[in-house]
Amino acid sequence: MKKIKFIVNPGSGKKQSLKKVNELINLFSDDGYNIDLRFTKFKDDATNFAMEDEGEDILVSVGGDGTLNEVINGIYRAKREVPLAIYKAGTVNDFANVLEIPDDTYKFYQLIKNFKVVPVDVGLAKDRVFANVAAGGLFSNIAYEVDVDSKNKFGRLAYYAQGVKELYKHNTQKRDKLKITFESEEYSGTEELDLFLISNSSYVGGFKNIVPDADVKDGYLHVLIIRDIDIKGVPDLLSYLIDPTQFKTDMIKQFKTKKVTISSESDLVIDLDGEKSEGLPMTFEVLEKELNLILM
Repeated sequence: MKKIKFIVNPGSGKKQSLKKVNELINLFSDDGYNIDLRFTKFKDDATNFAMEDEGEDILVSVGGDGTLNEVINGIYRAKREVPLAIYKAGTVNDFANVLEIPDDTYKFYQLIKNFKVVPVDVGLAKDRVFANVAAGGLFSNIAYEVDVDSKNKFGRLAYYAQGVKELYKHNTQKRDKLKITFESEEYSGTEELDLFLISNSSYVGGFKNIVPDADVKDGYLHVLIIRDIDIKGVPDLLSYLIDPTQFKTDMIKQFKTKKVTISSESDLVIDLDGEKSEGLPMTFEVLEKELNLILM
C-alpha cells in the first residue's frame, strides 16, 4: 500500500483545486492508497509539510508555481529523495506546462499509477532552490503585485495587465537602466539592462519557448539579458517571445552556464518562481538531477 501526501494551496486556480483534489482522493482511496491531506494557510506551510517525512511514498504539490517552489525547497532542505508529482492548479503553471503534465484528473491519476520517476535539474540561488526561473528587474515583481482576487477572476490576464502598467511606469518615469555584472565561465561583463532571467526551462511567464534549447535535464541554467524595453520595442519583444526560433532581436542576449554570480550597483530583489527572495549579489547554479519527478 502506497502513502500519498497531498500539499494543497486551497486558494489556487480560481479555487477549483479543492474539487479536483476530492476527485483524486476518491480515485486513490478506491485503490487502497493511504492519503495524507495538508492544506496551506500561511507562507512556508508547503515547505514545512514537504520537509516532514512521515513515511509517504509520493508527494503531490497542488497549486501554482509558488506552491511548487515552497514544496521543492522543503524537499531540498530535508535532503529527501521522495518522488514528487505536480498537479497544476495555479494561474500560470509554467514548470508543469513545460513538462506536459496533464490537468485532467483521471489522466493525472494514471500518471501516478504508472509511477515513472525522472530526475530533473533545479536551480540554486544562494540557499534556496527554484524549479523554473529566477528574475530581476522590470516585470519581476508582477507575481506578488497582482492580488489574489484578480488572479482568481482573470487568470494570467491579470499578470499581463500588471505588466502593461509596469511598462507604462517604466517609460513615463524614465527610470535608469540597471547596471548588472555577470561573472561566469562562459561570460563575464557588466550590462545596462531592464530585466534578466535565469531559466531552468524553456517556459517562462506563460510563453512557451523563450529559451528554445533549454531543458530541465540538460545540466545548465540559461541566462537572458533583456535591454531597452520600451513601448516602441514591444512588438519586436512579443514577436521574439512568441517564436524566438523565427524572430531575432538585439534587445536580448543569452548564454548558458552551470554557475553565475550576479551583482548590482543598486538594490535589487530577486524573484524565484514568483516568490520574493533576497537581493543581489547572489550566486546561481544548476543542481543536476536533484529533483525526482513523476512524469508521463
